[in-house]
Amino acid sequence: MDHEHFMRHQHFNDDLRKSMASEVLKAMNLRAEDTVFDIGSGDGFYSNEFSKVCKAVFAIDEYEKNFENKNYENPKIRKIPQSICEWIKKNDFSQANHVFFSNSFHDMECQDEILSALSSLKKGSYLDMVEFKLTTLFGPPKSIRFSKEMLKAKVEPYGFKEANYLEFENHYFISFERV
Repeated sequence: MDHEHFMRHQHFNDDLRKSMASEVLKAMNLRAEDTVFDIGSGDGFYSNEFSKVCKAVFAIDEYEKNFENKNYENPKIRKIPQSICEWIKKNDFSQANHVFFSNSFHDMECQDEILSALSSLKKGSYLDMVEFKLTTLFGPPKSIRFSKEMLKAKVEPYGFKEANYLEFENHYFISFERV
């Protein structure tokens, strides 16, 4: 989703996220000692929620203006204004217990590179994703969306297995454990 599209639909997105957030957070089973990387963090909605529970949150988003949002005020959130495709060239996820994408993985031009970089996750860490269902009438073009089965086929060859799945009206949440 480009930045302009995100900004036009931000409040609509907010209502949807709030309706799903408590269930997603519960399914993630976050602990006080966890570190979460929020990739494509947008306005910081989930980063803020994670920071209420976890010891540290790394919010990575290429649109620096997004970090002006009040959701980023918690000092436990480290703001990284960079494209994830650039960031992974010099960094890894070895500090993470959870790497989270909310409606952003389908937009990433470097999906396979991200999945390769996730090999730095410790066994027992998680890749957590919220994505649009193929049947949802709004959102990104259907040609770049993933069904649950498509996403599993993409992610699992990189050393992950499905750990949890929740279905919502327009989205789904899937959690993969590093094995």
